[in-house]
Parts: sequence; C-alpha cells; structure tokens
Amino acid sequence: MFSNKLPKFARGKSVGYSPEYVYTLHALTPSRVVSSLSDRSLRVFDTGSGANIAEIAKLSNAHNSNISGVSVVDNNTAVTAGEDGVAKVWDFRQNQVTTELSQSANSPLLSIAYSKLTNTVASGTELVGQDAGVVLWDLRNPQKPVREYIDSHNDDVTCVAFHATNPHSLLSGATDGLVTRYNTTISDEDDAVMQVVNHGASIHCTGFFGNDIYALSHMETFSIYRPTDKDDEAEEDKPENQATVFGDVREQWGCEYVVDIGKGYVAVGSNSDAKLSLIPMKGEKVFLQHRIELPGAHGEEVVRCVLVDERNSRIFTGGEDGNVSVWQMEGHIGEADSEWSEVGNDRQKRKKQREKRFKPY
Repeated sequence: MFSNKLPKFARGKSVGYSPEYVYTLHALTPSRVVSSLSDRSLRVFDTGSGANIAEIAKLSNAHNSNISGVSVVDNNTAVTAGEDGVAKVWDFRQNQVTTELSQSANSPLLSIAYSKLTNTVASGTELVGQDAGVVLWDLRNPQKPVREYIDSHNDDVTCVAFHATNPHSLLSGATDGLVTRYNTTISDEDDAVMQVVNHGASIHCTGFFGNDIYALSHMETFSIYRPTDKDDEAEEDKPENQATVFGDVREQWGCEYVVDIGKGYVAVGSNSDAKLSLIPMKGEKVFLQHRIELPGAHGEEVVRCVLVDERNSRIFTGGEDGNVSVWQMEGHIGEADSEWSEVGNDRQKRKKQREKRFKPY
C-alpha cells in the first residue's frame, strides 16, 4: 500500500500575506484552490500543475467578522461560516455571494460542513447565554434552517462533519469535550441524538472513519470510538465496542501539535524544529515509518492547514506566517481513504487555544 522509498519534496512558490494568518485551504478543481485568511478575505488561486501558485481573485470582507470555516460545494461554489452569525454561499465564477443563510439566534458560527448527497449545510455555533448548537440548512430551500439542535452541547461547537455515504448521520464536537451523533431526519432533538461520546477534553476536530468516530482534542488527545445505541448502555461495554484510545499523541507521533486528520493521513507539526510531517493512516493504523517531512515548513510559526493534491503529486500548506506554499513531490503519500469524511474545522477557535496548545513545551 505504501512505497518503501519515501518521496522527496521541494518547496515551490509561496504567496505571502503577512501579518495575516492563513486559516484554510480547499480544492475547488485540480487547478484552483480557495483559502480563508484572518483579514476576513477569501482568496482563489490558480495552481495549474507543478510547483506554481498565483492569486486570481480576492474577495475582501467576505464576512463582517472572522471567517471560521469553509466547505466546498462544487467546482465553482463554496460555503463559509462567519462569527457574524451568517453562512454564505459563494459563486467564484462571479466572485459574489449567491445565498445568505441565517439562524434565529444569530449566534456566531464556528464550524461548517456540506453534504453533496442531500445539498445540506451544517454549522456549529458559539455559546451564547445557555445555548450552543448545530444549525442545518437545505440549499434548495435556504430561507430558514431545516433543523436547529441547541440542547446537546453546553459550550462552543467547534466542529461538524457529515458521514460520507450516510448524509443523515452528522457529528458535532464542542469545547465541552462531547461528540454528538445525530440522525438529521428527526426534528425532535432528544430523538435525533443517536450517541454521545465524552472525549474528556475540548474538541479540535471530529469525523467518521467508516462508521467509527474519531475525535482529536485541543490537548492533542486522540481516540476512535465505535457507533453504539444511546439506549443500550451494555452495548458500550462489549469488547468489540471499546474505544481505541491513543491518548496524547505528541510523543508517539513525534510532534508538538496536530494540524489535521485528513483522508488517509494525519498532518503534524513541530515549531521548535520548523517541521511539518504527513503520516499515512488507515483505520487505527498509523504508519510512522512512512512519515513524509516538509523541512522548514512555515518556520517557527504554526501550520494551520494542509491540502494534499495526489493527482499532481503536490502538497499545499498555509500558516501563521501568512504564507501559502506549494511543495512538489515525487510519487504519492499513500492511498487516500475515501471513507474519511470532510471535516469542518474550527480554525478561529484554534487561535483562541494557542497558548494552551502550543506553549507547554
């Protein structure tokens, strides 16, 4: 599955936006990438092939507050979440908003995910008063949310993720340490909640691996949980349903922080030696001997996002140094696992967690 010969990387062109942070990178097409920055802008890049990258569009003030997440809808469209309480659908052929998605509480939105199978957008909200929850919109009828689940978390909802093949199965993770699995065909929240996992630490990201659930905390603790029935407590105690607990992965994965859990890999970084590594991962197996390193990475600054382009043997990275960089590689990093869900990550929330996450060393 993985080559014994590790591919080599060379840093290609970089585009700089210092002192801004680069929060996200997402592929629209094999030759176009969209990114969100801390100046509340969206940038679209022509990546062509090889190690080149060039900005072709800038959408300034995309939101009235920080952009907290981006999810791609199709080759020309993406949806963004903002801390201004609005989700927006963008058409990059016109470089403009086509739809604004509002919610009754107008709470700041911290995370976002899109399901192509049902044309549904999900977003997690910040805690306002006693309410923090998940809002869903159907883009075919976007005037108001189709679901609002506001009782399952008691703190900021930092991550949402749809199942890759069962789009009515949705996860939310929050800073209360809980991961909740919903059946979104059910409107009543008590009935819609299928499972609640207590990860024990503030959730950085969560998603599906097959039907299993993974959770990574802001303290870099990682576990994989089995799907269980919330009404059958004995089911959780069965040996086959026991969670796989990795614990704090920093020492075992040789890193200082985890950037992201991707499709078939985990991206990890180390500020002290200015390094970013991609480690192939399939199921519960992490192939440390096949780790791929991008030396120099973004210097001593935190790497915020990674985008792997296997078709063109490239990796794109964005960081707190304000750079978007492309790395040309020989060969591929391994098999991408199509069962990994798309993850709506909480990039702005991670900024709030920086001292806790990145300065205990």
